Amino acid sequence: MIIFVRNIPANSQISELQEYVASAVKRNFFFRSGRVLKSEILVIQDTRTKAYEFHGMVHVDSDRAGARAIQQLKGRRFKNKLVMVREYKFRSWHNDRRLNLDKVSDIVQEKRLTERRRGRNVEIVKDISKIFSSPEDVSRKLL
Repeated sequence: MIIFVRNIPANSQISELQEYVASAVKRNFFFRSGRVLKSEILVIQDTRTKAYEFHGMVHVDSDRAGARAIQQLKGRRFKNKLVMVREYKFRSWHNDRRLNLDKVSDIVQEKRLTERRRGRNVEIVKDISKIFSSPEDVSRKLL
C-alpha cells in the first residue's frame, strides 16, 4: 500500500517522513509490525501561479499495516503542521469516476474544467531530496 501525506512542510526530509509513518506502523499488542519500504517527496508546481505544493508518498509492506497507519495518523501533526493522510490510488480509465458514459449537464462540465482540473498547468518534480541536500527551507531555494 502507498500512503499519501498531503501538504507537508517545505523543509521536510525523507527520513522524517519515514519516521512519522513508521511510528504508526510499528507493532502493538494486537497487530503484527509493518515496515516502511520506500518514501519519496513530491513537489507540484502550478505553472500559472508559480505556487508549490509538497506531498509525501510512503510505501508500506502490507495493506493492513497501511490502513492501521492511516487510521492512527489522522489528525496528527507532521513537523507541527496538520497534514492529510490517505491511501494513494492509481487512476486509470478503469477506475476514473470522472469518465461517465451518461450525459453530464453543461454546468457540471464547466465546473469540472475550471475548478478541479489543473491539467497542463501542473508540473511535477519527483524526489526533491536529491536536488536539495541542505536542511534549509527548500521553498526559498526554489523561488
